[in-house]
Amino acid sequence: MAGQQPFEELVAQLEERARRLEEGNIPLEEAMTTYEEGAALVRQLRELLDKAELRVQRLQADLQEGAAFREDPEPYSEAEASDDAG
Repeated sequence: MAGQQPFEELVAQLEERARRLEEGNIPLEEAMTTYEEGAALVRQLRELLDKAELRVQRLQADLQEGAAFREDPEPYSEAEASDDAG
């Protein structure tokens, strides 16, 4: 799938096919072709959504790892600082 179209453009194309099918005034063969095109668009949209969901999950995992790293720092006390200095 070289040259992946933007999500919004694919949605617009799917909406157009759905509108044509809902009107019901196209020949059966054209309706079948339009339906097949819509099904292909749905597959493309699902792939894009799955990729986006995976990216979000990775970002959330990265953020949680970073938060866990910052949540458990060793406590700092002034007594330790004076021990190190002296």
